[in-house]
Amino acid sequence: MDAVFANAPVASAPPANVGERLRQARLKHGWTLDSAAARTRIKRDYLEALEAMDARGLPSRAYTIGYLRGYAGFLELDVMSVVEQFKAEVECDTGRAQPTAPKKKREFRLPKGLIGAAIIMISAVGATSWYGVHVTRSGAFADAPDPAALLATPRPMVEASPAVDPGRIWAGLPAAHTPEALVFTAISPVTLEVRDGSGRVLFAREMEAGASWRAPDEPGLVVSATDAGAVRVRSGASDIGVLGQSGQILESLDMSAFVANWQAERTEAAAGTVTASASAGR
Repeated sequence: MDAVFANAPVASAPPANVGERLRQARLKHGWTLDSAAARTRIKRDYLEALEAMDARGLPSRAYTIGYLRGYAGFLELDVMSVVEQFKAEVECDTGRAQPTAPKKKREFRLPKGLIGAAIIMISAVGATSWYGVHVTRSGAFADAPDPAALLATPRPMVEASPAVDPGRIWAGLPAAHTPEALVFTAISPVTLEVRDGSGRVLFAREMEAGASWRAPDEPGLVVSATDAGAVRVRSGASDIGVLGQSGQILESLDMSAFVANWQAERTEAAAGTVTASASAGR
């Protein structure tokens, strides 16, 4: 019997974690980390951190999930299975793995002499309170003027200030959402981040297909997305188009320049149409 099963193939053990699962899939295709980074347009450091399960080298959780979707799909793995395994093995927003040992509790001790100082301070406060009550009861305010005399004294006339017009207070402020405000719509699942001119995050979320978000009408908006071709932009009734090519990872796109380029192309196309019509009329 031993001779029969001596040459039987040994079943390989499943990958220990999602990082090893990604690494084995990449090696199966014969790709290095550099070639995989060039094909997926994901930074080599992020791919290496994903395979090593090194949370210190990964971005925020939303972007990490986006990169993980793209990398797993590129390696022809089950994307949902990889993402669920990652979420089960990683517990916090920055992607840091679960701690292996509980933190040591810090022992708190009062410094020497603090209790005595506290007793002295409480005694001083009590003595001050007692003295204030005793002096008040013994007629410390006996020389105070008669309240009736104060009320009988005529008060000086104070000129009343004119009422403030509420319309003037809010005049000149931009509306939160104007008809020309940009609207971002997800064509397929994508992670979208929008910042204002000062770098403050206005929106950062994983969007399902069909979900939309209207941005405030203000200049200086900067957009990042895990898939530029999965986000369509609209300004009022005008469809500007998608942010970029399908599968392209977008980082810090200036929306003012993006809209200006679209308007220039539309003006140029309109001018070409007018010229063509004039030539045909001749």
